[in-house]
Amino acid sequence: MTETLPEAPVTGTPAPDVRPAAPRRLLVALIISELLITFALATPIVATLSLKVQEIAPDRKEQVLATVMAVGSIAALLLNPVFGHLSDRTTGRFGRRRPWITGGLLAGLPAAAVMATAHSTAQLVIGWFLAQAAYNAALAALSAVIADRVPPHQQATMSGLFGAAGFAGVVPGLVLVGLIPGSTTALFVIPSVIGALGAVLAWSLLREPAIRPGAARAARTVNLRSVLGSLLFDPRTSPAFTVVWCQRFLLQFSNALIGAYGLYFLMARLDLSVAEAAGLVSATGLVSLAGNVLAATVFGRVASRTGAYRALVVASGVLMTSAMVVKMFSASVWPVYLATTVAAVGLGAFYAVDLALVLRVMPDGGDAARYLGVFNIAKALPQTLAPVLAPALLALGSDPVGASADQNYFALFLGGAVAALLATALTPLIRHPKLVRD
Repeated sequence: MTETLPEAPVTGTPAPDVRPAAPRRLLVALIISELLITFALATPIVATLSLKVQEIAPDRKEQVLATVMAVGSIAALLLNPVFGHLSDRTTGRFGRRRPWITGGLLAGLPAAAVMATAHSTAQLVIGWFLAQAAYNAALAALSAVIADRVPPHQQATMSGLFGAAGFAGVVPGLVLVGLIPGSTTALFVIPSVIGALGAVLAWSLLREPAIRPGAARAARTVNLRSVLGSLLFDPRTSPAFTVVWCQRFLLQFSNALIGAYGLYFLMARLDLSVAEAAGLVSATGLVSLAGNVLAATVFGRVASRTGAYRALVVASGVLMTSAMVVKMFSASVWPVYLATTVAAVGLGAFYAVDLALVLRVMPDGGDAARYLGVFNIAKALPQTLAPVLAPALLALGSDPVGASADQNYFALFLGGAVAALLATALTPLIRHPKLVRD
């Protein structure tokens, strides 16, 4: 069976998509694959890399960990759209996406072995780079399956479930770290082994039609110019895509700006000890995770039934802005819990609809994985930029609220609030013929 790609209409209102509902096995495969990829990537970030760095470079652990994390961020930033570009042009009997998804999950296993056996910073950096390459190859193709094979009336629901799986994928890593905190080898290997087993399941469930080597679009030439071009897009020809990209960047930036300083914020504002602050971070982390998963699941279904994507983006931005304002003035425990809950619901609501929204506004032409990879840059880039800007905000004078005036957390949360508010204000600029219901 050969896939035939429909030509996008040149002018006028886009033709209605009459594809039948996606089979349940496909939806299950998408959710499980996203869960496993997040598990494999989140566990090292949460604890395993820190533990390994403590083993190999205890006297320089902060600098070494920063180097390892930076290399991983750059790899994710660049490789996701590149692998998406390659996936768009893959041909063969096994389809376009399935080889990259299963191959990426399998390739995570040797990458984990490199990290688990690392006795030097260089080896750990190489291993983490390989892991990011493997799992971003899988992620790039996985998101594109939704564009390829899930019809529009199911995409918002799938977006919500996909987002919920991404949030929930952190939980197994947290549990694993709690069960075997002293075994870095097992903490590296177990998630990758489970991911490799998941690759077998994905291969059986993500059956695709074959793509003939001469098929239109799929057989376009891959060269250095096309690969480098996969990292860019022209805002003039895709204004709605540009706005949605900027919104994701700003909301993720707002969240990343304060994420790394949660422990220090609680110690400064609430005058807590390290142990007390760590306990509160764990408790609020669980609240945040529950809010993320619940909001992503619920609002994905709401968006699917109502088509109110832009309205939910506005609601999400307002909630995240409000959470930042509450934390600006927080000096006790309960406002912190309130702000955490509001922010979790807001972020979960956004990730419930942003994938479905971008699928409607991104340029046509058979480059779904490439554009989704570019869209993923808006999520990865803030994680690199926010830690650079945060110290500058913290150094702006003294904190007018906290007991300790050494770091200005008021300014830090004000920066987060401004970013979230700006993202919300961009919503009226999202205009596209496929958005007709809100």
